[in-house]
Amino acid sequence: MTAASAIEGIREHDPTGSILVVSRENHPPYRRPPLSKDLWFGKANLDQISIHDDGFYRARGVEVVLRREIVELAPSDHEVWDDHGERYEYDRLLLATGSRPRLLDAVNANIEGVHYFRSLEDYLALRDRLRIVQHVLVLGGGFISIELAAAIRHSGAEVTFVYPREFPLHRVLPRELGLYVADYYRQRGIETLSNDAAASFDSRQGLISVTTRAGNSITTQLVVAGVGVEPSVDLAEAAGLEVGNGVAVDEYARTTEPGVWAAGDVAEFPYLALEERTRIEHWDHAEHHGRAAGANMAGANRPYDHLPMFWSDFFDLGWEAVGDIDSGLDVDAVWKEPFKQGMLFYMREDVIRGVLLWNVWEKVEWARELIRSRKPSTHTERQAWLDG
Repeated sequence: MTAASAIEGIREHDPTGSILVVSRENHPPYRRPPLSKDLWFGKANLDQISIHDDGFYRARGVEVVLRREIVELAPSDHEVWDDHGERYEYDRLLLATGSRPRLLDAVNANIEGVHYFRSLEDYLALRDRLRIVQHVLVLGGGFISIELAAAIRHSGAEVTFVYPREFPLHRVLPRELGLYVADYYRQRGIETLSNDAAASFDSRQGLISVTTRAGNSITTQLVVAGVGVEPSVDLAEAAGLEVGNGVAVDEYARTTEPGVWAAGDVAEFPYLALEERTRIEHWDHAEHHGRAAGANMAGANRPYDHLPMFWSDFFDLGWEAVGDIDSGLDVDAVWKEPFKQGMLFYMREDVIRGVLLWNVWEKVEWARELIRSRKPSTHTERQAWLDG
């Protein structure tokens, strides 16, 4: 998404300059969210996940090179090399290398049958494997794992869902809502195991035997791990760019190296609306940060001040959120119907920094303006916003 949006940003300010996209993927830029959401529930098909058709790139004079990974960057010479030994020269470079799945910290975690989930290829492999398996073990407590647990159960397989804390999404949800979600998953036929994680794997007669850190034993046909991602910063680090929690950039998406920008999952950027530096892994940020980076590469000189939104769906539950939804903040939940429809406000000293809209729709722009206002509010006011 970041690369595809950067093309749009460039072409808004430079209609003729040559553009080259080099990607290790097998497919032109596509949407990742449907891979763990809509594709499983029949709300989308594979023909609909491409961000642009081939004609988009041709019409804009963009060359797309697939199945090539850039492995070396020499900023002083404005050159990069790919894994086939091909050299490319550039005037301006965007690092949109995204992130990669975090690997399991367990013995024999690389045995056959343990799968990570990130790309279209991962979706296709899991979809095909589910046609012949009856039981899947899902590991992790974040967005990918909770969405995949629902998707795999919906596909018909039995699911055991193991997460490392008392409830899934513990970094996002307050305890009462998190426990409700855990119970909701059990009601949908998913076996759950909390406060635990895989310690070791063993392959036995075509099955996978898993021993957990708490001493539990689980036998399954397939393991799907979603234990987070890490920014793909190797290229930037080797080239001497400043790297913290991602490639460090300013509000224009510029790195510490002249002529090199970074955007999307891989970039640690100034979050102007919240007055902090952070890194965001969600779709809306990748789209807007990529477009801003592309525009600035073409001379726009436009600060990135977007307030990204993100969303998730699992079974019949759905929500959208804006800003900082860290459960470590003060969280005020106001409900029309407890755990079914309401708003969660994430605050510091009564100033709202994030809003989670739980089965409440068409309020994202309102939530953005609320966060930008930086005005203290009371519980009574917040309840009135929901009622209104």
